[in-house]
Amino acid sequence: MATLIEQKPLYTQVPVGQEVIFVVSNNTIVASFTNVRFIANVYISDTTPSTITTTSIPTATFKTTPNNAGVGIFDFRQVVENYVSADNMAANFSEYKGVDTTDNTPHPIHLIDKYSKNKNATRWLTIQFKTQYTDANGDVQIVSPKLSVDYRLFNGYLKYSDILKMGTGSTANDFGYDWSKFKMNTQTDSFLSNAPTTQYANLEDYGTLAFLAPNDNLNYIRLTYNDSSGSQIGTEDIDKTVANGAYNTFSTEISSRLLYFGCFPANLQ
Repeated sequence: MATLIEQKPLYTQVPVGQEVIFVVSNNTIVASFTNVRFIANVYISDTTPSTITTTSIPTATFKTTPNNAGVGIFDFRQVVENYVSADNMAANFSEYKGVDTTDNTPHPIHLIDKYSKNKNATRWLTIQFKTQYTDANGDVQIVSPKLSVDYRLFNGYLKYSDILKMGTGSTANDFGYDWSKFKMNTQTDSFLSNAPTTQYANLEDYGTLAFLAPNDNLNYIRLTYNDSSGSQIGTEDIDKTVANGAYNTFSTEISSRLLYFGCFPANLQ
């Protein structure tokens, strides 16, 4: 009498702008009992992934009845959109002109010296599915918990040109949008921006770029400086460290999974 996840998002990095659809089943219970409901306990965390026990309190709980195919369908898009938002203020331990960002000395995100972790733009999402039914004695039973993997939500959107991809093999029922080009694994990967790669700024202009950090592949960002003739006059490597507003050791803290970098002239002075 196992509860199964028949369909889920194809990728674990999920922008809140896409549908977050899960399909669950429990064929034995659907065929054998009455008043069947599928239950989804949704857990959203702003720190580390949720550790779910029998006493855990979910962020939200939803129920649905089996459709004509005997499965339950959930779309959590409108739910998860409420738990991420844009970051306007820098996270603690970033800096502005060498002054640490704290609760007492906050700084706007676009003024940061080097890096800042995110505060509101990402969250962990974990879902526990169960099956509820009425047994032969008329008692309500809730059985067969099935836990999803941990998904990383981020404050993103989809363009009409983004391609919906289907899985293969064991993931043939799954679909989603591939965000691997934003993982900073290679030199061709991208910041979270569709702005032109060449930017023009005055000396007094501030500006930051955001990027996903789902792994520990990016160690530093290199700045190359040129004079007015276009000749290179030096380089500078900005290490991704706590001292520079990021972190030293990669962890499951969701605040480290999306970072900001101050890269305009005023940030660098």
